[in-house]
Amino acid sequence: MKRAGFLCVRRLQLLDAHQPCRGPFAGLLTRAPRHRTLRFYCTTPSSSSLPAAHSTITVRFERGLPLLNVTLPSRNEACQFSLRPLTDNVGNFCEQLQREDRGLDFVALYTNDGVRIATSTSIEHLLLFGEFRLRLNDRYYDVVVTSEKIEDELGSDRMRQIDDLRATIASLHASLCVDEYKVGREKRLMQQLERAETELRPLQEKKLQIEKDCEAHAERVMWAGFAAMGIQTGLFARLTWWEYSWDIMEPVTYFATYATVVATFGYYLYTRQSFEYPAARQRVFTKQFYKRAQKEGFDIDKYNALVTEVEEVRRQLERIRDPLFQHLPVSYLTRLEDGVAGENKSRTKHSPDGG
Repeated sequence: MKRAGFLCVRRLQLLDAHQPCRGPFAGLLTRAPRHRTLRFYCTTPSSSSLPAAHSTITVRFERGLPLLNVTLPSRNEACQFSLRPLTDNVGNFCEQLQREDRGLDFVALYTNDGVRIATSTSIEHLLLFGEFRLRLNDRYYDVVVTSEKIEDELGSDRMRQIDDLRATIASLHASLCVDEYKVGREKRLMQQLERAETELRPLQEKKLQIEKDCEAHAERVMWAGFAAMGIQTGLFARLTWWEYSWDIMEPVTYFATYATVVATFGYYLYTRQSFEYPAARQRVFTKQFYKRAQKEGFDIDKYNALVTEVEEVRRQLERIRDPLFQHLPVSYLTRLEDGVAGENKSRTKHSPDGG
């Protein structure tokens, strides 16, 4: 790259010493002094080895964020970019430029001395330079940041002061309002618990009565199956030893046993469960419960919702009374309870119905 330079000219005047003439005209003739001029030429490199800038970009601050308008080469239109001093770095800024203009093959930032700035440099430190150069392909831009704005907007001390102020306000708010909030919240939860338990009590009594009847029905079905198996055994014994011989009854008992295997496989295909006596008894109980609940007007969905609500309210009361939650800020408690309430609604909506 051609280096610019300037010409330094120094003039030095050397005065020769007066030398007297010898001879008859020594008193009349004197030698006039001579002036000699010496010139020295030197070259000095310029402060920047980069080409001239295409234009100048000024960084401005709006709502605490630095903004700059960059003219993208592909469409030759200005595009506004916002920088986050505390989280972004030079690499993020270059990636934003390349995402906006796919025609950019080379993006880099340089200091005014022509030294390339590393991509790991934070935006805060970059803006503290005050001036730097942006290269987009073969175009160069001078970027200028007002020093007063840098000190006002990007000072780390100012950021820390804001964080400390927020923490102080949060602690004061918690100290002044958390006790009152917890007392009011506990009172509302107690009222909600009392209302839910009042609505749940008659449903609980009706449910217990239906469960009692269904329990008796399931017992009758199980004993009926046992009686049928006993009758079958006695019938086969009568036919084997009194009416016919074993040679005649053996195929009959074989097919009876095989029919039992087919029946259990059909039970699996219908219920997707293996045939086990406890599971079969529970299925009889559940089927009878739904039939009796529909007959007597027992609302299963309402009962499940009330039971879930009572359990959730009791859990929230335990949380409020827990010593570990005594010094949490109100905003955190409110957000926590809202999340629990949303979880509760989702669980109630997708919970399977049961007696």
